[in-house]
Amino acid sequence: MGKQLKFWFLATLTTLMVLAGSILQMGEPLMATQTFSDIAIADQLYIQYPDIPRAPEANTTLLSRFIDYHLNTQARPAHYHLDWELSMADYLDAAYGNRAQQSSTVAYTDKQTMKDLSRQQRHDLVRSLEQRFAQ
Repeated sequence: MGKQLKFWFLATLTTLMVLAGSILQMGEPLMATQTFSDIAIADQLYIQYPDIPRAPEANTTLLSRFIDYHLNTQARPAHYHLDWELSMADYLDAAYGNRAQQSSTVAYTDKQTMKDLSRQQRHDLVRSLEQRFAQ
């Protein structure tokens, strides 16, 4: 009886440790998958920066797609300025990971629209995104 009790105790403890590790490891991406808040933040930014084109496609806008790219595709935290800068650089230069399912015209339009913004506009946008998610 003692060996069986020790086995079940160790098996239960191991299972709990594995589950706790999985939850801790996936904590940030799970918090980042809030599409409703992404769209709401994008809409707030369009009010703040009316000169940024919306480039709508399938119930999304340029900024909501950029926020999705940052949080879900790149799985970067939302409250660090440097991470937003890295995502902006990736968004302008890199091929898009999960954007293969979208038409290449949309990806090209997003990239071109972001490139058409001035450097100061992109910097202000990144700063505003960081501030909105820090609230």
